[in-house]
Amino acid sequence: MIRYLNPLQWFKWFGQWFIAWFRTIPWKRASTAIPALGLTIALAILLFVSTGENVSWRNQLIREQLASAFERDDYKTADLLIRRQIEEGDESAETLYRLAVARNQQDETEEARSLMRGLVAQQRDARAARWLLQELYEQKKWADLENEEQREFGQLLRLLSEEVPDDLGIKKAYADYLIRTNRQNQAVPYLVQLASVQPMFGLQAAMISRQAGEDDAATRYAETTLEKIQQLFEEEPASPQLAMANVQALIFLEKHADAVRLLSESIGRMKTKEHQAGLQQAMGDTIVVWINKIESEPNETVEERLRVLKMLQVALQYAPNNPRVLSLVADQVLKTLESDDKELGKIRAALVKGSSPGIANFIRGTAALLKGDAEKATLHLKLAVEHLPHSPAILNNLAVAIAEKEDGDLEQALQISEQAIESVSTPNAYFFETRGQILTKLGKHLEAIPDLERALAEESLANAAHESLAVCFEALGQQDLAEEHRAAMTEEAETSD
Repeated sequence: MIRYLNPLQWFKWFGQWFIAWFRTIPWKRASTAIPALGLTIALAILLFVSTGENVSWRNQLIREQLASAFERDDYKTADLLIRRQIEEGDESAETLYRLAVARNQQDETEEARSLMRGLVAQQRDARAARWLLQELYEQKKWADLENEEQREFGQLLRLLSEEVPDDLGIKKAYADYLIRTNRQNQAVPYLVQLASVQPMFGLQAAMISRQAGEDDAATRYAETTLEKIQQLFEEEPASPQLAMANVQALIFLEKHADAVRLLSESIGRMKTKEHQAGLQQAMGDTIVVWINKIESEPNETVEERLRVLKMLQVALQYAPNNPRVLSLVADQVLKTLESDDKELGKIRAALVKGSSPGIANFIRGTAALLKGDAEKATLHLKLAVEHLPHSPAILNNLAVAIAEKEDGDLEQALQISEQAIESVSTPNAYFFETRGQILTKLGKHLEAIPDLERALAEESLANAAHESLAVCFEALGQQDLAEEHRAAMTEEAETSD
């Protein structure tokens, strides 16, 4: 009984059966069966060929006709052939993509977009995503996109950044999208990847990291960027673009002295006057940034003021017409007007003399205004306006000077004040305070109140604004509000004491 369960015994019996069957074949007459065997083999081959999807002669014929239709721009024929493929079960991404292209060429735009969106959603097709980006968003500005469009735009970029990781253009576009949608931290990894090809993206990543409070990462990215740029700069020491990139990285790392030294050396290497002038302006900007850094650290000694003024002298030598330099010259000279230090006064006078006529007169006029000499202030500020007619600071100070003169033309002062406010996109409290005070003197109390209330935000203007508000409310019969502002004046005075 055990032998019936033994697999070896079963193989032995099968072998015996096969030998016995083979001996029964009439081999002497086997030649007569050859045609039948050949026909059977041929039919089997034909059946295999006709049913094989990838090598089907019919499918091959359709593919050839389809390629020919696209070459001839015969999209109606292409549409018909693609639909035959789909009917036979071919719903591959390639087939659906071609159908969408054919429908779009036949002005069936919405259907084409729907097909492409389906490919993106269901099969994460990169070609469909790129097509949608080009068709829907390539010619549009970010500000023109609706919320839903912005969302789809971001989804397409994200898909492409994942499916086509070597496309740096897509990475840059996606990083820009993340930054625009206030997801700067998510943009940092993409910027770091881009920095391998374009180092300045590393500095952008550093800036974002610093804003996020990640100072160690910011320093690391900036130092890596600086190292790469310096390597490139050694190869092309006469490149103004690389010189500027180098300076920007040094400024970010607060190596201001190194940035100034590099600019000083690079200006002489430049091959054209245009490039030299560009770096000279950069020198002025760099010194301004350095001074602002110094100013952020409280150190109001005479020595520090002297240091700043000497730095400004250097800035004026390189960039005498740089607006940022000239504005800082005015600020620093006005800050030191009350100082009796002889050396400070000497450098201050040299700075005024070395400035443009417009800035020099602005400084002189503002200094006279601070000393209460409205007549002299008006003279110099009018001269300043002749040179710099669109400067809001000069216009504002001129309006103040005219309004403070005994015989000042208040209507003219109001007109100049409004011109100053209109010349800037975001007027500050000083501008509104000027107009508010002029309106108060003109007896236009109701119109003056909004401007004076805006001035309360600036601590140095609050006391005068409270005083004028009290006058305005009293004139309008609002005694309670007038008393509140007089009380606020008292509080301001006590606080300052």
